[in-house]
Amino acid sequence: MPTVDDLLKRMMDRGFLFMPAPGDAEVPHTLMASFGWPGYIDWIHIRGEDDATACRFRDERGDGRDRPAGRVVWKYEGTFADTAIELLCLPDPGERNSPYRITSPPSALWLPEWPRIPEPRRP
Repeated sequence: MPTVDDLLKRMMDRGFLFMPAPGDAEVPHTLMASFGWPGYIDWIHIRGEDDATACRFRDERGDGRDRPAGRVVWKYEGTFADTAIELLCLPDPGERNSPYRITSPPSALWLPEWPRIPEPRRP
């Protein structure tokens, strides 16, 4: 199993943009990371080594400012390691077996009002 540091490095190497996210009384500091694809956005909200939530949603506006409610095509909740591995192993949008059907958004995923999304990866 890769370490937390290895997984964070893999996410940074892929191009995920990291930003602080609000926590609560129990976990005051959390971390959000996002990655923009043409037409999709991947998100992960990390609350601790044993608590993370991720999703991929359609970016129908194409500017990285779409809200995911009603457009989530994939979601996962678990430990940071399990969630990061699942997210990193997702097929690229448009590839065979890539998720595309709408599902309900994860309830534990916090999303900022206007997220900063990196430019889509160019082939």
